[in-house]
Amino acid sequence: VTGQNIEITQLPEIVLVKAGEDLTLRCTFTGGFLPGGVRWYKGLDRNKTPIYSDKQGSSNRGVRVIPGSNTDFSINIRNIRPEDAGTYYCVKFRAGNPERELASGKGTLVSVIAKPSQPLIRGPTRRITVGSLASFDCSSDGFSPPEITVNWLKDGKEKQVDQISNLDSDGTESMSYKAESRLIIPLEQGDVKSQLTCQIQHRSLDSPLQQTFALRDVISVPPKVHLEINPPSLIQLNSSVTVTCNAESFYPDGATMELFPKDAPNRKGMVAASILNPDGTFSLESNLEMMATEDKNSSMFLCQVQHDSQPLVNETTTLFITQELERSKCLLFSSENLLIYTLQLFHLFFMLFF
Repeated sequence: VTGQNIEITQLPEIVLVKAGEDLTLRCTFTGGFLPGGVRWYKGLDRNKTPIYSDKQGSSNRGVRVIPGSNTDFSINIRNIRPEDAGTYYCVKFRAGNPERELASGKGTLVSVIAKPSQPLIRGPTRRITVGSLASFDCSSDGFSPPEITVNWLKDGKEKQVDQISNLDSDGTESMSYKAESRLIIPLEQGDVKSQLTCQIQHRSLDSPLQQTFALRDVISVPPKVHLEINPPSLIQLNSSVTVTCNAESFYPDGATMELFPKDAPNRKGMVAASILNPDGTFSLESNLEMMATEDKNSSMFLCQVQHDSQPLVNETTTLFITQELERSKCLLFSSENLLIYTLQLFHLFFMLFF
């Protein structure tokens, strides 16, 4: 751009620089020298503080490459940050009070490449029961330019994102950006050993950034409770009987169990230590042993299981002692046979003597 025989050249027109590097902005004058200052501005607003000025009052973030030159006003900016992105103008002013703009370069567009931050995954703040939907958010910020790719994987397999990634500025003039992505999935019992991965790809990266999230940290698998009596049938009087309560396939660990006769709640069954299952869930067992005495017939037993703030699980079963009933049948059968035998003898006696 020329002004009264002064021509200002800014080359190149576009500069790409990585955050943390130094930047050189080129500006040369031809056509003679006139009294007046030279300043560098970011943007077109001349009321803003220049990044370089040969007068006092500027931030002087830029430092001249060749101090004292009347034709080369190139500057160097150290440690480029994302907020340094923008268009820079080299401007010549005519001496006076106030100074007046005489000529300006066409501008140099500076694009800053900044790496995104390590992605952060936020999951539910409480445990989610299997069969329900769970929402997960992944965010990364501080990157530039704004183009970025966010992928979700579950156990290495890519998941379709229901909600499109949101991309916005961080709300300042920093020219860095923030990406957010949300994944909503149903939780299953098999997810106790599963993990999610949020993967970030950006032109500033040699390889993707990623963060993992273990689903075991938010999943809740309620127990399957079973109550049974052994032997299961034909319990003989005064024989040994075992009542067993099983709570199977629950997560996380820490379930509590109480097994007791309903008419004697203070008599508790022995609870064994929980067992870790191959799928990552846990199981728990309690046993109550006794003699099948007459007073135990038709006794009811109750098993109560409490797990992970879930409603209390109650299971009941009843003990039936069947041996006395079988003996009564045998006695009744014998009496009938004796009556028939007596009648047959009487009939034979009658035939012989009459």
